[in-house]
Amino acid sequence: MSPRKQPNTLFSVCIKYTLNLINDCCYTIEKSYPEIEYTECKRKVLGLKKYLSDMLPVRLFDALCLERGVIRYRGDPRIQLHVLLHPNMSIFHRSDIDTSIPQVYWTSILTMFERLVVLDLKFICTDEILEVISKNCNLLEELNIVSKVNIHKSRINASVLIRYVSDAGLKYVATIKSLRILSMDPPRNERAQRVGRCVTQPGVIMLVSELPYLEELRIESCDIGSTLINTDTKLGPLGLRKINSHFASPEGVRKLIKICPVLRELSVTHLSTHDKDGIMEQIAQSDLRLNKLDLSFFSFTDAMQQLLAVKGEYLTHFALWEMDHVMNINAVISIGSCCPNLTTLCLMTQSTALSIPRFFRRPTNIFNKLKNLTLGNENFDIENLLIYLLECTNKMQKMALKYQTKLEMDSTLLFLLRNGFLKNLTYLWLDCTLEVSKNTVFQVIEKCEHLTMLTVDLIGEMNEVQKYIAENNLDLRLGGY
Repeated sequence: MSPRKQPNTLFSVCIKYTLNLINDCCYTIEKSYPEIEYTECKRKVLGLKKYLSDMLPVRLFDALCLERGVIRYRGDPRIQLHVLLHPNMSIFHRSDIDTSIPQVYWTSILTMFERLVVLDLKFICTDEILEVISKNCNLLEELNIVSKVNIHKSRINASVLIRYVSDAGLKYVATIKSLRILSMDPPRNERAQRVGRCVTQPGVIMLVSELPYLEELRIESCDIGSTLINTDTKLGPLGLRKINSHFASPEGVRKLIKICPVLRELSVTHLSTHDKDGIMEQIAQSDLRLNKLDLSFFSFTDAMQQLLAVKGEYLTHFALWEMDHVMNINAVISIGSCCPNLTTLCLMTQSTALSIPRFFRRPTNIFNKLKNLTLGNENFDIENLLIYLLECTNKMQKMALKYQTKLEMDSTLLFLLRNGFLKNLTYLWLDCTLEVSKNTVFQVIEKCEHLTMLTVDLIGEMNEVQKYIAENNLDLRLGGY
């Protein structure tokens, strides 16, 4: 049966109990005075802060602040933060209630955070706050500066989107030379007419060129690869290890590889019908040792075969969204043979040629390290291919099956359960088009001893499953679509 919920660790219990006590003390102080700016209120808060600083080690302040997102303070969050913030903290993540705190508060308290290594100010950050951070937090390695979006009415009564971080703020970030991971707003579309204060593509280019240790730039809905290769600024070599490129070309990929010679994760989406082989040839001819390669709207051609033959030994993650509908079992075998260290495979195809011959014998020692599998979408024999891949490995932990038309999966799942192929499964995601009965779901829960996440469509019967999980105290969450 799926694992039982275990009692909280003694450390976790102590953190929760301590934070509740601190919250009660803070609330008592806050309600004893009409305004938190009263001198006596400030004196009481500082007294509590000194007492805690004398009693608790610094690392506990990190843990207490992280727990703020779970145990919500019912009063003004500034009172709680005054007590919990320690000048030698190394990690701080904002809580949802912090977005109501005025900017002047952050610009005052961030002056004392000289030891911070991780700082998350999502939806709080502004250019003014970044100026303070740049002067006081020079040890930062991970920073989240994603800002809020507001709608502003201009003089001509048009709506203008405004963010709170602009290129001016990025100039301050560029001075924090130890940054390795940065989360930020996407650059605005230069052709858009309804965008106000924002970061721009030249601002992003300036930033990456000034941060020597930057490994990962997290920008939602942004084609970072195209941003880098379409600039006239001389770039590189950069230390970026993860890049996505949505509108790639052979020349663009060649330039990107030159700019980012230590890439470990590359995602390429190519909607054009031309130059796909040229893109793969550029990757194959490079010195890159990719651990993760994601190719969307490509086909398994001779060029891909050559790419995997040359680079496959380094790959631990490989994803292919195949668009020409010609994928067959020989191509799957080739992936397994060329990528002996593969732990994650994602294969999406509409091919009608992907089937397993009746007496087909698979080569030995392929896919034997596979832990994570995603299969979809339609036309091919998903049941036989799934069984075939699971016969190759006894390490499967996460599995996602996607489809586009109705398909009955009871018999397949029961076969996999009987043969022990799902014994190590911790995560199972079944598309809503995959029809599974309630009894089969109960068997999955009973026989997958490590399962902690399950997503399945049981219209009108999920309450029974939830009741079963609660009554048996199972450490199992039901996901949604």
